[in-house]
Amino acid sequence: MAGGQDPKGYRVDEFDMEDPFQRMRDFMDKMEEMVEAGRGGDMARVLRDRGSDDLAGLVETYMREPRARGTHTNATDAAREAADAGDLAGALAAIDREQAAGALDAGQALFAKEGAYERAGDLEGELEAYEERVRVKPEGAVRHGYKAELLYRLGRNKELEEWCGAWEGSDHDRTDLYLARARLMHARGDAEGARRHVSAMLTLERFISGAHELRGDMLADMGDWRGAILRYNRALDLDYNVIHFHIKKAEALMGMGRPDSAALACRRGLKVRPANPRLRDILEKAGGPAE
Repeated sequence: MAGGQDPKGYRVDEFDMEDPFQRMRDFMDKMEEMVEAGRGGDMARVLRDRGSDDLAGLVETYMREPRARGTHTNATDAAREAADAGDLAGALAAIDREQAAGALDAGQALFAKEGAYERAGDLEGELEAYEERVRVKPEGAVRHGYKAELLYRLGRNKELEEWCGAWEGSDHDRTDLYLARARLMHARGDAEGARRHVSAMLTLERFISGAHELRGDMLADMGDWRGAILRYNRALDLDYNVIHFHIKKAEALMGMGRPDSAALACRRGLKVRPANPRLRDILEKAGGPAE
């Protein structure tokens, strides 16, 4: 029903958010295909003729210094496909086979498992794989805010507070710490403190997707569904592949009493993570088909 009207008279696609980077990904795929076929020069000439000098330059750079092909293994491809099909056990088994064959070290295998859990919508498994990877290969755990993000989504506030304390005097990205503090305030009911933190962060840096998400969470708690959805859309504009932005947007649309729009939001999200159980649950409640 995208683009149409539901029985209440609103536009189903009023809040629709398509992937803002899909055209660039399509271009990159086409560029790689033509370069591998020996036709990269043809593509560059056509782009220059059309006045797209920047894109033509990108093709020419790619021709001179082609990116490493096959940087992930067949097993991790298989794991990704299995997770997207809802077969988490099959995904983990594929990674174990590749590790046993010597193609992945312990840290790489755990990183691949994090991805499999994430694609399957298993936050607990994702956190466990991350923590194990930190123990096995601490130098590879560069996203210090990642654990705080997972703890917030899981509602594990005591551990989130401990995380904030552990990184208080560290040299790591202060943005992660400030965002984690704001999330903790929100989770504990300190709406005013969370609002001040988020407002200060977004005044200094408008491109923090997690801060827009948190502001959306705060607005949703107040019953301002429209405001929340607009914030989730802003987060999606910055990082379309974070499935939680899709989930929260669909939940807000359901709260707003717009199941047809929620179904559309679910279908958008399921293109990113086809097996996500929460999106499938919302879609079923909204009464919409997966396709």
